[in-house]
Amino acid sequence: MSGFWLVAMIAMWLAFAPKQAGGMASYIIIIGNSMEPNFHIGDLVIVHEEANYQIGDAVVYHNLELSSSVFHRVIVQKLGRFTLQGDNNSWTDTYQPSKDEVIGKLWVHIPNGGNVIQMIRTPIAMAVIAGILGGILALGFFTSKSKGKKRMNKDWFTPVKQKIRDWFRRTEDSGPSKSSSSDQGFFWEGSFFALGLVAFSSLILGIISFSRPATRLAQNEIQYQNLGFFAYSASAPSGIYDANAIQSGDPIFPKLTCVVDMTFQYTLVAQQAGNITGTYHLTATISEQVSGWQRTVPLQDETTFSGNAVGTTAKLDLCKIEKLTQSMEQSTDFHPGSYTLTISPNIHINGNISGYKLEGAFNPGVQFKYDRVQFYLINDELQGNLLNATETGILSEPKTEANTVKILGIEFVIPALRLITIIGLLGSLAGLILLGMKLQHVSKSNPGQFIRARFGSMMIDIQNADMVDSKTTIDVSSIDNLGKLAERFNAMIFHTELGETHAYYVQGEGTTYRFVIQHQETESTVPADETKS
Repeated sequence: MSGFWLVAMIAMWLAFAPKQAGGMASYIIIIGNSMEPNFHIGDLVIVHEEANYQIGDAVVYHNLELSSSVFHRVIVQKLGRFTLQGDNNSWTDTYQPSKDEVIGKLWVHIPNGGNVIQMIRTPIAMAVIAGILGGILALGFFTSKSKGKKRMNKDWFTPVKQKIRDWFRRTEDSGPSKSSSSDQGFFWEGSFFALGLVAFSSLILGIISFSRPATRLAQNEIQYQNLGFFAYSASAPSGIYDANAIQSGDPIFPKLTCVVDMTFQYTLVAQQAGNITGTYHLTATISEQVSGWQRTVPLQDETTFSGNAVGTTAKLDLCKIEKLTQSMEQSTDFHPGSYTLTISPNIHINGNISGYKLEGAFNPGVQFKYDRVQFYLINDELQGNLLNATETGILSEPKTEANTVKILGIEFVIPALRLITIIGLLGSLAGLILLGMKLQHVSKSNPGQFIRARFGSMMIDIQNADMVDSKTTIDVSSIDNLGKLAERFNAMIFHTELGETHAYYVQGEGTTYRFVIQHQETESTVPADETKS
């Protein structure tokens, strides 16, 4: 049973011990109401690290913006990062953690558990607990000391001396029969212990593996990039610009020129892209931010294309744009100080990437500010190059894959772990059945060997019964009763051969208890294969 308790304690330790101490658990006390109504302030949640996290999982992650741990639910998984939201929140978290920043998934929820822990941490509670534990330890010490004196008065050291003497006698003088018989006892005991340990360990692994689904739904993500490059040029009178022409980045004065050549180049960057087709058409939109007024002017008809790249150039008439603004002002008597001109490519694309269907749009815009005198690019420090646009797209498709679980930091596949569990259980149970059948056969053919197999670890061989002679000797009806008496008195079982019989003795409180069996088959006649084992 000690082995079973050992495995159970290890399993409990792995399940509940903090990660800092080598376990798998992390303990979080809820301090907000963002996860109500299921989780409240003062509750305790225990989370376990998982190999993967799914949409809908309640997880704890480390938020670098807040420098603290947050307990929220996963609502989106994209590009290796998670978008989370509290059950009681109408907004999503601004920080999107990666998988490595997720501490674990909800495993156990203990209502008010955090309040209890906080209460235990108070100095008064700690002092009371320390006093109770100290009292228990002191009581156990004095009790064991009292029992130790009683056993010392009854020559408790005798079994130890006899055990040492018996060991020397067996190794030097007793011959192979007794030594092999003792080895047989240890073999049976060790075999039962090992098989029982395997069975119990397999049971623990079975609980872990069969309590989780064998498969999980995952997203297979394929990334691609849309790249867009704007450029413009126009003729201009000499002496106004360095190059005697308007180039990309220069301001444009309608008094100098009305027509500008607007160019856009599109490229799709993706692996294994096929059957790519799409449409494009450049448009110019003049708008006013305060009132929301806007007009859109097509610069070209919608045109189809095929392949990963396409380029186009269209004429932009800035004088026409000016007339639109002047017409609006005359009709409405609204005279804003400036307008915004946006050039858009309106890309729509279809095809497939790595076998996944692609249907998307790419519509970046380059913006100019018009202040009634000039058109110039709007400076945006966050955007970088104002004429270049990059957009990352994702094609995702759900797939089913084998689920995994982490034990001691090692990731195991659930189906394989289930197979190991079944093999371990069936193998250990088959071994226990075979050992039981073999032991039953030994109990009938050689009772002495059977008794040694059961009680060999607490048995001492002696030369004659005089060594355990006492005034009172009581015969017991079975070896089981004698074993119980040995446990009760914390004594060894003495064994001796008296002619054709085996005699077993236990001494306790001035009385010798004896069990005798007929020597039906001497231990020296044990078959060769059993002796070797």
